[in-house]
Parts: sequence; C-alpha cells; structure tokens
Amino acid sequence: MTDTYPMEILEVFPDEDEATSMEHISAFLATMSDFGPSSPTTSVDPVPSSPSSDEAPPTINTKKRARRERPKQEIEYLHAKHADLQRQLQLLQLLRAPPKALQPWQERAMRQAEAAQRTLQENSRLKNLVEDQLKVIHTLERILTKRPRLSTFGGSHIDGKHPVLGVANHEVDLEQLLQQQYDKMDSEWIRRRLYDAAAPLKQATLERSADGDTIGLGFVAKMKIPLDFQSMADVLWSHKTGLLGPACTVLHAYHPNLVYTQEITPLPDATMPMLETRDGVRRFDEANRVVILWRSIIEDEANPHGAGHLIGSRWGWLVVEPVSRFECCLQGSMTTLTPTFPSHIDAVTPAIGTWTELLLQASQENKQNFGGIMQTAVVARRQQLGLPMSPDVFCGQDCHAPVDIV
Repeated sequence: MTDTYPMEILEVFPDEDEATSMEHISAFLATMSDFGPSSPTTSVDPVPSSPSSDEAPPTINTKKRARRERPKQEIEYLHAKHADLQRQLQLLQLLRAPPKALQPWQERAMRQAEAAQRTLQENSRLKNLVEDQLKVIHTLERILTKRPRLSTFGGSHIDGKHPVLGVANHEVDLEQLLQQQYDKMDSEWIRRRLYDAAAPLKQATLERSADGDTIGLGFVAKMKIPLDFQSMADVLWSHKTGLLGPACTVLHAYHPNLVYTQEITPLPDATMPMLETRDGVRRFDEANRVVILWRSIIEDEANPHGAGHLIGSRWGWLVVEPVSRFECCLQGSMTTLTPTFPSHIDAVTPAIGTWTELLLQASQENKQNFGGIMQTAVVARRQQLGLPMSPDVFCGQDCHAPVDIV
C-alpha cells in the first residue's frame, strides 16, 4: 500500500454530496474495531438462507434500513468518544506535576536580569531626554540671534488677542473666551496637520510673532491609549483641574466643566519677578468625543494679577475620541509664550539662558504629561476598571519630539 499525506475524511469525496459522503464514511468506519458493530443492535440483520423469491425484497429493505441507521450510530459513538477523551485530558491535567520551585541562585539570576533590563530602559530614556533638550537648545541659539524682546502689555501676541475678564459677568466672559478658543480648534488641527497625522506623533515647534517680540513653544501629540474615551477624558480632566501641584490652585469652579486656575512659579533667573499664569479650563462632552481646552487670562479686572508678577500666556486643546470599547485616540496641541510684562513694570533683560530654561521646562512638562505621568494615571484607571495590565500601556509610542522653527 502506498503512503499518502493525511487529509480530512470529507476531502476524499469532493465530488459527492454530503449524504453520500456520510454513507461512505460510515462504511469505512465500520471496518475499524473502534467503530464497527459491537452488539446485535448495531449489526445488519442476517439475510435468510432461503432462495425463495418471496423473501428477496425484505432482504434488500433490511440492508437499506441498517445503512440508514449507521451514520446516526457513528455520530453517537463519536460524541461518546469525545467526552471520554475530554475526561482523560482533565485527569492528565490534574495529575500533572506542579512546576518545580526555582533554586535560590536561579531567583537571583532572574532578578539581576530584570534589573539589568530596567537599567537599560532607564539609560535609553535619559539619553533620549538629553538629546531632546540639546535639540531645543540648539534651535533656541539660532532663533535668539534675532534678539527678540520681551512682550509688553498691549503688544502683539502670536494670535493677536489678549484675553481679558471684566468686573461683572466673570463667568459669562470666561465662557465666551473659551468658546472662541473651541471655535479655533479646527483651524489649529489643519495648521498642525493633525487630522491626517498617524499615531504615534510627538512634535515640538518654536514660533515667533511677526514683529519678533514674542517666542512661543508649540507641542503636538497623537497616540492610541488602551482605555475607553470617557475614562481617558476623566483622567485628563482630573490632571488639569485636580492634580495641579503646590504652585497651582483653583481660584473658582463655576460648574463641573469650567474652572479658573492660578499658577505662580519662579523663573530660572532669581532676579526676575515671579511668573503668574491664570488659566480658564473648559470641558466639552460630545456624543463621540470629549474636548478639553484652556486659555490664559492676561488681564482680570475683578481679581488682578499679583503686583510685580510677570504674566504667563499659554493655550491648548486635548481631544479624546473612541477607537474601540477599551481603546481611544488622544490628540493634543498646546502653546506656551514668553512672559508678558504688565505696563506698570519696566521691562528688563533677564540673565542669559532664562528663556531657554523656561521653554525647556515647558517642553519637558509637556512630554511628561504625555509620558510617565499620563501612563501612571492610565494604569491606575485600568486597575480601577478591573482591566488586564500590560508591561507598558504606551508600548511602541515612545517617540522623539523634533523641534522645528516656524
């Protein structure tokens, strides 16, 4: 008998219909000891020995009836065989010896290998951090050769407007300003080419106003997050309005989706005034996305900035959209400008490197917000939801942020 490659039984009869194939299969199985008739109930009735023509038709009918019954019997046997094999498999799994405990030297070796891997990852992260900061420094060196001046109150900002809150209708003014900021988002997404950008994306840009008085650091990002978009929006909102740090406080919460914050920070040059930044932060919950945006207030007539403080200016948008049940797409664009001198403070030239350090700090904060800090928050949220954990929820999304001059 020649050897043949194994194949499924039904493939042996490709030209016959299902009923005919089952009859052939049954006939084939009947020749094997496991599937053959084992009792009189499954055997074919014997053919009478009498050659009488009167008894011939019953003989033919008996064969046909037995042939029709055989497939059902074989199927029943196959089910019984399958159940028996499953029981044997379960027994073997129960009898399987448990894994042997590791020897002390094996445990030490595994811990050392894991520690070495973590060290390599940390070294790589620090190397990328230094390289990113060098890129920002080199770009600042080129752009600062134009000797940009400090912004003065009433001067021209990159976007050409100074957000101001009046004495009355404080909440109404803030809502209108942030609604205007919301309306600018589509233009910003087109300008930053975020609509057709592929994730993961992280990019920083250095910009300057038309008159060269103001420098701005822009940052855009786009990435996939293993969390549903509503939970991710809650994480971002908590980060923007709750986890503010010791230098930032909430001046007023008008409603759950609108807050007014204040941040006071020292500059790298100790001789310079403190930097005070007032931000209106707004959340827009929509059917298929959540938008979180913020805009600095340059003048608050009802609650002025601190005397002698420089005024910070920044704005940004974060958009969270669903991808699947437990995955979303996060997109963001944010800009930080060099500080503004109020009219009652004489503009002074800061120590060399002050604005470089300030923009480096802003760049690093943006990367941390979209890196380790956000990763920790997402991991904690997944634990709250009882979702399985992975070694790195941002696996494959750690990319560099090249700096371009605009």
